[in-house]
Amino acid sequence: MPTRMKTDVHLPQLKHARRLIIASNRGPVEFQLGQDNTLKARRGAGGMVTALIDVGNQLDMTWVAMTMTEGDRMILKEMEQHGGVMPSPLRGQKMKLHYVSVPKTTYRKHYDKISNELLWFLQHYMYDPVQSNMRQLQDAWENGYCEANQAIADAVVDEIEREDSMPVVMLHDYHLYLVSSLIRKVHPSIVIQQFIHIPWPDVRCWHFLPSNITQAIYSGLVGNDIIGFQTERDARNFLEGARTLLEGAVVDFEEGAVWWQGHRTQARAYPISISVHEERRVVKSAPGKRAAEEMKPLLNEFTIMRTDRIEPTKNILRGFQAYDYMLEEHPELIGRVNFLAFLVPSRQSLPIYRRTTAEVQAIVEEINQKYSTDNWTPIHAFYGNDRVRALAAMQFYDVLLVNPIIDGMNLVAKEGPVVNQRDGVLVLSRTVGAFQQLAKGSVPTSPTDVMETAQALYKALTMSKEERHAKATFACQAVERSNLTTWLAKQINDINDLLEREPAETPVEEAEGSPDDVVANVG
Repeated sequence: MPTRMKTDVHLPQLKHARRLIIASNRGPVEFQLGQDNTLKARRGAGGMVTALIDVGNQLDMTWVAMTMTEGDRMILKEMEQHGGVMPSPLRGQKMKLHYVSVPKTTYRKHYDKISNELLWFLQHYMYDPVQSNMRQLQDAWENGYCEANQAIADAVVDEIEREDSMPVVMLHDYHLYLVSSLIRKVHPSIVIQQFIHIPWPDVRCWHFLPSNITQAIYSGLVGNDIIGFQTERDARNFLEGARTLLEGAVVDFEEGAVWWQGHRTQARAYPISISVHEERRVVKSAPGKRAAEEMKPLLNEFTIMRTDRIEPTKNILRGFQAYDYMLEEHPELIGRVNFLAFLVPSRQSLPIYRRTTAEVQAIVEEINQKYSTDNWTPIHAFYGNDRVRALAAMQFYDVLLVNPIIDGMNLVAKEGPVVNQRDGVLVLSRTVGAFQQLAKGSVPTSPTDVMETAQALYKALTMSKEERHAKATFACQAVERSNLTTWLAKQINDINDLLEREPAETPVEEAEGSPDDVVANVG
C-alpha cells in the first residue's frame, strides 16, 4: 500500500469578486425522465464535471450549461418559472444551475458535427481532412456552433447582470471557443478565464480547417484574460498559433502572453487533477463498500483494470489486443490473471463511436472465447456509467492500464493511485498529459505499439514488491501534492493577480521577429 500524505490545502478566495460563474457544455447535474414520468437528478458524466464538482461547495457559484437530456429540457421550464436558476438538487452541492436550450437540430450541429466530429479529433491529432464535406461543415459551424456559443454567452451575461457585484467568469473546454469575446462585447471589463481540457495541437493542424473557422476560434479565445491548458506544450502551441493566425498580434513567449487589438491574453499551464479526499470518501462510503464486495469474487492472483469512456482516442481495442498478446507469450498466466474493464458508452449518436463500441464488445467476446475455461473468464467487462463501482474496484488492481492514443490529462491515471490498496502499478501512455507528472510512478508505453504494451503489462505484473511499492508511492504522492484544490488555487491566484494588476501596455513590436524571438510581431 503506498505511503500517503496529508492533502489538506486551503482554497484561496477570489479578491474583489464575490461571485463565480462557470459555463460549460455539460452541466454538473443530468436530469433523467423515469418510466413513471418522474425526473431524477444524477451527477453529470465526464472528467470535466468530475474535476469541478467540488468547487461549488467552496465558492458562491452559478453553473451555466446546455440542456443535454429530455429531463434537462423539462427542468429548464421549471427554472424559467423561478428566474432562470435553481439550486442543485444533489446533496452536498451548493451551486446554482442555469441551463440553456437551443433547437435540437442546432445542438446536434454544435455538439456532434463541430465539437465532437471536428474539434475533438483535430485536437487529438486524429482528424482526417480527406473525409470532410466543407458545405456541411460550414452549415454546422454557422447554424450550430455559433448559435450555441451565442446562447451560452447570453446566459452568462444574464448572470453577470443578475446582481450588482462584479463576478469572475470561468469557461470550460472546446465547446465554447467563441463565448469570451461575445461576453466582452457587452461587458468589456469583466474578468474571463477559460480552461481547455483537451490537447492544443500545432498550428499546422488548424490549417486543415477553413480559414474563417480557424480565425473565429482564435479571435474568440483571445477575448479571455487567461487561457489555461493542461501542459506547457499546449500553451506554447496556442501562442505560436496566435502569432501565425492573428494579424497584428504581438506574442511574448517568455511571459506567455498575446496582445491583440488592445487586449492582453495570458496562456498558462494548469495540469488538472482530482479531489483526493472525495475519491477516497466515495470508496469508503456504504455504496462504495457494497461495490467493493461485489468485485472481490472477480479478483485473481493478478488483476488488471481499466476504466474509460468508449471512444476512439482511448485506444481500448489495442489495450485488449496487448492483453491477448501477453497471454499468448506467457501461457503460465492463463487462469491466474483477470482483466476488469469499466467502460462507459459515449456519444452514441455518432457512427464512429457506435463502431468503436461494437469493436470493443467484439474483441472482449473473442478473447473470452479463445481462452475461457470452465472456471476462468479472462475479461470481465462492465458497460455503463457507474463511477462508484469503478472507483471501488480500483482499490484492488495490480495493474491499471491507461493507454490512450493521446489525452489532455487523463484523470483515471490520477484516481487509481490514490484509492489503490495493493501497490498497484500504472501502465501509462507517454502521450497523455498525466505522464509529465506520473512518469516515474508508471511503466511507460507507446499507445500504438501492441507488443510494447503487452511487455509493459507483463513487467508491471511481475516486478518486485519493492519496485511496485516505490512506483505506487511516487504516483500517489504526486497526485496528493498537486490535487484538485491545488489546480484551482493556481488559477484563482492568477485571477487575483490580474484583478490587482495595472493595465498592461502592449509591448513594442519588433521589426524583424523569428520563431525563436521572445517578442514576435505578426503582420
